[in-house]
Amino acid sequence: MSENDKSASADSDPGLEWAKLWQTMAESSNRMVEAWSGSMAPFMLARLSEKPGGFGDGNELSAAIERMAQGPRLADVWDIDRKMALAFGAWIEMRQRLASYNAVAAAPWPEASKRFYETMSATGSDGSPHPEWREAFAKWSEISNEELIRNQRTDGFLQAQKELLQAGLKLRSRQDDVAEAASAMLGLPTRKDFDDVTQQLTELRREVRTLARQIRDQKSEAAR
Repeated sequence: MSENDKSASADSDPGLEWAKLWQTMAESSNRMVEAWSGSMAPFMLARLSEKPGGFGDGNELSAAIERMAQGPRLADVWDIDRKMALAFGAWIEMRQRLASYNAVAAAPWPEASKRFYETMSATGSDGSPHPEWREAFAKWSEISNEELIRNQRTDGFLQAQKELLQAGLKLRSRQDDVAEAASAMLGLPTRKDFDDVTQQLTELRREVRTLARQIRDQKSEAAR
């Protein structure tokens, strides 16, 4: 085999082509990360210098990222960079909403423990024997369920639950935007493409079933 034939066979090797494709994708991903880090790091450091105590109060950091990402579109800022910044801000907001929800959801447990302790203390104060563990557990379940239900019907709990759900949906939407942009950059099918194909396949199956039903009806009429 000549040198040209060996070179041609090496170039057409599927394994070699696959390795080259993965190398290209990895290099592109590294460039994306470097570009995002280069644009976000100065912004984050500047915001932290303005707020040495951090951004634990409210939703200031995610709001600042939102304003930065929704600002004027500069030529040196990638579209995926902007989408990743929005996704990062949505993630911060969801974590803050989750912390608020956990604080509201945990509120009834101290009150339930206090009521249970008072009930058990009153039971043994008159000289009567303490209840068995089954009775004590049943009483604890009753008290805790009452406190949980009372808490879940408050405006504070409903508001925290609503905000957490909205933040989760917003984060999911931002993540989808990043995935769409990354797929478009790498030349891969996006979720919209798969949705279109799925819709077309569903419509095609519906048409095939309709045609099959019509053919069966025509055969039935011809057989009569």
